[in-house]
Amino acid sequence: MEMKRYRIGEYAKYMGVTPDLLKHYEELGVITSQRSESGYRYYSFPTSMFLLECIRLRNYGLTLREIKSILADHSMDSRAMEQRFARNMDLLREENRFNQALIADYEEFQEWKEPLLEKDCDWSIRRSRPMYFLPHTNTYDFLEDPRIYDILRHWMSHIPIVKSAMQIREDHTVTWGLIVEQQKLSYLGLPVNEVVLSIPSHKVFYYQFRGPLTATSDEHFSSEVHPALKQIHAMGLEAREPFYRVTLMPSDWQKNLSCQYGYYAIPLAE
Repeated sequence: MEMKRYRIGEYAKYMGVTPDLLKHYEELGVITSQRSESGYRYYSFPTSMFLLECIRLRNYGLTLREIKSILADHSMDSRAMEQRFARNMDLLREENRFNQALIADYEEFQEWKEPLLEKDCDWSIRRSRPMYFLPHTNTYDFLEDPRIYDILRHWMSHIPIVKSAMQIREDHTVTWGLIVEQQKLSYLGLPVNEVVLSIPSHKVFYYQFRGPLTATSDEHFSSEVHPALKQIHAMGLEAREPFYRVTLMPSDWQKNLSCQYGYYAIPLAE
């Protein structure tokens, strides 16, 4: 019995795919069609078996080149395929962890910025979450410590869960780097080495802001200009070093990226 053939649009509808996908797979030699004298593509019913297998393997993470090789000459044995599937599942788990953390981080930011919708700043005193800080630049140049660059790529790939931050010390030393909560670092499996600074939980003055950044020259312990330090001094509290300015997101995308949502985390004497 001769198998029925289907025009590309009809076949795509029956298979739940698009005509463009069929053309793409055919151009790569993964599936084949027959052409009429007028040039129309026709697909036979048995092609559906190959197409289903292509989609299954693609969704397991194999490339179309690998799929073509498997369907054509079975050059990849079952054990090698299982190993490849397992590696791909590990990558998917890692991607899912990042996506889940990213959603949680975004929702946390939406809640965090709520007080700033009607005013440009807010402050609170509470215990901080443990953090890790990876130094990267001294404002004018990159730091040369090779241990930074052994792990930097992993941290950079997890922005914005990992955030840009500036560390400020009492002697006016300023270091830019990346900062992340300890819990999120552990969840994402980010590497840590000797150059990473561990920041334990402590009593912290948090100063949330929306708007232009304070000039770096004003961000030191003796400043009477910096609004966060001014508030701390007015309350008779004592700031400890180092403190951090953490960048969360631009507050005005169209005008100036230096206009930001962010916060200062300033440790207090307990």
